[in-house]
Amino acid sequence: MNISQHEALVLHDHEPTTDSFKEDVLAGLIQTPKRIPSKFFYDERGSQLFEEITKLDEYYLTRTEISILQRYLPEIASLVGPDALVIEFGTGAGLKTNMLLAALDRPAAYVPIDISREQLLDASLELVEAFPELEVWPVCADYTESFSLPKPNSRTAQTVVFFPGSTVGNFTPDEAVGFLRSVVASVGTGVNLLIGFDRRKETATLEAAYDDRRGVTAAFNLNLISRINREFNATLSADKFRHHAFFNTLESRIEMHLVSIVGQSIQLEDTEIRLSEGEHIVTEYSYKYSREAFAAIIEASGFELVQRWSDSREYFDVWYCRVTT
Repeated sequence: MNISQHEALVLHDHEPTTDSFKEDVLAGLIQTPKRIPSKFFYDERGSQLFEEITKLDEYYLTRTEISILQRYLPEIASLVGPDALVIEFGTGAGLKTNMLLAALDRPAAYVPIDISREQLLDASLELVEAFPELEVWPVCADYTESFSLPKPNSRTAQTVVFFPGSTVGNFTPDEAVGFLRSVVASVGTGVNLLIGFDRRKETATLEAAYDDRRGVTAAFNLNLISRINREFNATLSADKFRHHAFFNTLESRIEMHLVSIVGQSIQLEDTEIRLSEGEHIVTEYSYKYSREAFAAIIEASGFELVQRWSDSREYFDVWYCRVTT
């Protein structure tokens, strides 16, 4: 997409700086255990790899959620009603967004929020073309941080926060409650929530979804090393790390790690990071919930369940909730 096309959109730019990336990576690598925040997966290459992941046979999450939406969008649209403002945290490529907006009755405005600027602008421009009457106000931001939201010009009947894709699973349960409370604080009272989450199931199915046979998820994880190299002007070798994903049954979460194959010393500007052979860097948690556990999060966040939908295997749930506070 060329720059002149992007200039048709008004971007609210709160993109994290390179310094923010460096500070967070350095802070994570001097911890024990070492960590790199999963939000940093999504540079341009990482976003492309994730879209490839969503099409893998093993990665059931995206196609399962899409099947739920395809079946139940008329019910969802009836709950949302006409003239809605839709705010989406982590818009990605926008396929599910297109489905939702197409099903709604005269949606008034859409505010997509994503940390990947180019993907955000591309998806927003596609929506402008597909829905010429819709106000689209893209926000480039780390949605775990505080930032201001644009105010649509159109009069809106109600506000719906769309949070699909089981992204809520990347937070710990306490963090998920804090995030959803912050959504209410930033969006305002009266907000409704349309949210997807992955349900706990057999270990083999979960682990295959995060360690596919083609190695796309491994490449996605290892891309963090390439990003660190680029932004720190470093000389790390991805060949000295391997991807490792497993289901932690006690915590009910998938964990993705980068494992150092050899003992090595990494120089990142003025900081030396030492890794022993076999040492792990945690790059992602993805919590898998029972309905009872997720209901506790919704209640603690100040919402109440209005309606829920699932697939025939009950692998994934989509819930529509309204704020109670």
